[in-house]
Amino acid sequence: MKELIEVFRMDEVSKETRAKIIIQLGNCINEEHGANVTEPLVYELVMQLDPTNKIINETRYTRHLISPIQ
Repeated sequence: MKELIEVFRMDEVSKETRAKIIIQLGNCINEEHGANVTEPLVYELVMQLDPTNKIINETRYTRHLISPIQ
């Protein structure tokens, strides 16, 4: 999963492009491990780079978020 952080830290490509790469790389890691293990990290990294990205409303990513205690 260190690859996700490496892409996040890249300065050579735009934030939007890095967000797309992170999503695709997360999918590849999930397939490699046979489980959805990257969604929380992918969500947080993508939201830092591109807060308007479409994954903001995708249950696949948001179901892993911890709601604040009310």
